[in-house]
Amino acid sequence: MKHAVDVLITCDIDPTPEANIDDKRIALRRCADLFNKYSIKSTFYTVANNAHEYSAILNDLTAEGHEIGCHGLTHSDDEEFSTMPLETQTKILKEATEKIKKVIGQAPVSFRGPRVKTSAATQEVLEDLAYLSDSSVCPQRIDFISSNLINPHWITAPRLPYRPNIKNAFKKGDRNLWVIPVSAIILPFISGMLYFFGYRFMRLFFNILAFESRLTGKPIVYLLHPAEFAPMTKAVHHKTSLKAILARGFYFRSKLKLRHTCDTRFKMTEKFLSYISQFNGVSFYTAHSYIEKIENV
Repeated sequence: MKHAVDVLITCDIDPTPEANIDDKRIALRRCADLFNKYSIKSTFYTVANNAHEYSAILNDLTAEGHEIGCHGLTHSDDEEFSTMPLETQTKILKEATEKIKKVIGQAPVSFRGPRVKTSAATQEVLEDLAYLSDSSVCPQRIDFISSNLINPHWITAPRLPYRPNIKNAFKKGDRNLWVIPVSAIILPFISGMLYFFGYRFMRLFFNILAFESRLTGKPIVYLLHPAEFAPMTKAVHHKTSLKAILARGFYFRSKLKLRHTCDTRFKMTEKFLSYISQFNGVSFYTAHSYIEKIENV
């Protein structure tokens, strides 16, 4: 049986202190306009403490059919969902959920941890707060641009969406919550790979994932940051402790972002999304609409 090719284009609205807020607002709107041009409905995971800075745009995105998800409270180096105790995560996620709800008028139901981190404790709190999905797992990703570095749990995590185990976020279980994995084949299917390796490589990468999708039904989940389309004009001095450096994945991701101008990154992204949108059998989903689809099958 051949499956359709389900694609989730997902965006993390990080603080990105290297860019000023006006430029980041323009970049976010520019990103959404690009998606609208190709009839892509996306999930925008926003950091709760920064959501008010984008309130008008976030409400416009909701009206346009996009989804606003939660990307943690502060995205600081200390907000480590892989290791924080349950009590701390409960406090943080309740506050983050309320802050986003205050901005967009409804509670988010989709989550991605800062630096793509999660745990059984995270998922317990998400389930209690009526979230439907966690997209903080990247199965079979082994690289050094991830803030997880080499996460041994990712190596054996299921590639298809799954309900996680109550004791292990990276194994199948019976939670009501779903995990929607970010796509990877050793390397992650993210915008940094497009900027570093180029369009032809990413087209091949997508074709391989599409082949897998047709065989297994696994959705293709792509991750980008709208702030990549903003100029990085501000010098930022990061903490130099080993813990801080590791939390940023050696900050190699910033090097990828700065490899091209913001306009070049935008043009590369448009070319790639145009290719995906014209690919035979592709359908675009938000995290929420994808969960609705698989629960109604």
